[in-house]
Amino acid sequence: MTRAEARSPLKWLFPRRSTPAAWVYAGTFGGGLVAGDQIEMDVAVRTGAAAVLGTQSSTKIYRSPSESTCVQILNATIEEDALLVIAPDPVTCFAGARYEQRQIVRLEPGASLAYVDWFTSGRRARGECWAFSRYQNRLDIYIDSDRLMTDALLLDPEDGPLDSPYRMGQFHCMAMLVMTGPLVIAQVNELLSETRAQPITPGSEIVEAASPAGDSGVLWRIAGHTTEQVGRRLKEQLEFLSGTLVEAPWGRKF
Repeated sequence: MTRAEARSPLKWLFPRRSTPAAWVYAGTFGGGLVAGDQIEMDVAVRTGAAAVLGTQSSTKIYRSPSESTCVQILNATIEEDALLVIAPDPVTCFAGARYEQRQIVRLEPGASLAYVDWFTSGRRARGECWAFSRYQNRLDIYIDSDRLMTDALLLDPEDGPLDSPYRMGQFHCMAMLVMTGPLVIAQVNELLSETRAQPITPGSEIVEAASPAGDSGVLWRIAGHTTEQVGRRLKEQLEFLSGTLVEAPWGRKF
């Protein structure tokens, strides 16, 4: 890590590890985002470097009685021969919460990315399942000046009950994994082959799907009955990074 700056409510944590990568964890004062909070993060991974960007804990979005939206924005740049692993804990929106997330990742030719984004149905133990007011997310990834992909998701109860069988239904956690670049190409190909070979089983507790993203990338989605089920699958898919990073994401925090 060569330079870091943060302002409330954002804080950065930098645990010292004997690995070739910079490990950075984002946190917030107060343990979550309240109505009207807006966080914008700029991350740059320089040529030949490696970085892991995680979160101190799950990102909690508190109820918004004023209908103000919590906003989180990430602008990331990955230079040639560099690797960025974005592996946060899941977003958990409380009942009545409003949340918007925008993430833009720009890779130079030869750069590599492993990106995870996931969220839960809410505080399920308290009976809050898909009870938030609005969840909106958009991801844009560019390689050089070419757009690799754009992914957008909007969950709004005004379009119909979120727990409907035709929407979120039986699932309580959803995740997306995007990988691209020369340092992850072997896992990209393995993940595509593995997912294509899986049978479609009606009533399965976990549903997975994968599709190519450009010439050396993959977009993988998973929905599961529980956060633990989805978390285990994410850890399995990113375990290969321990060969490059010495430690795998979510192996430990500090």
